[in-house]
Amino acid sequence: MTYFSDSADTDRHQTQQAILEATHQVLLESGYNGISISRIADRVGISKSVIYHYYDNKESLLAELLDAVHRRFLAKIFEQEDTTPREELERFLTLFVAAPSLSCQPETELTQLAKAFVELRTQSISNPDYRSIFTESENRVKRRLTETIEAGIEQGEFKPVDPERTSEHIITFVAGILFRQATTDSVDSEALYDEVQQFLADRIYV
Repeated sequence: MTYFSDSADTDRHQTQQAILEATHQVLLESGYNGISISRIADRVGISKSVIYHYYDNKESLLAELLDAVHRRFLAKIFEQEDTTPREELERFLTLFVAAPSLSCQPETELTQLAKAFVELRTQSISNPDYRSIFTESENRVKRRLTETIEAGIEQGEFKPVDPERTSEHIITFVAGILFRQATTDSVDSEALYDEVQQFLADRIYV
């Protein structure tokens, strides 16, 4: 999994990529409380001092991982060419609502990203740095969804709904699905997807 958007093949980026990958895997395996600089260093095969060269502490490392996970989510959803507003909205919802359960095996990149998202989001309750990153990430998603809905209205694909309020509803719905998928085994993704499609047909699509 690539955590940096640019393709610069430098030693720094290769090292940071390896550190973030190891941090992500330890997070998935052991949860937030199981993460330590020592475990990450052992996973990468480097000394702790190398990690401290790039990051002040565990919190700053996890903050960068969190930001990278968010950006990876956005790239998978929105960085597609030649799509209509309706196709973009469908892709956003399909990735989350129709995605396999977070307990599925083998894991996909999406389920790994979602697990990290949920695990770190719980820490934002008491960590202002994480909370700031989540706030900015949600604002980015909301802005992009709002732009998509505005474009759909202009192009005649969507009804004249309130773009910002509709974006807020969609984000809240998706966040709820992610948390339920991460914490229960009773989520019926197919049924939820059908309900979302009905909502879109009734409220948004022309």
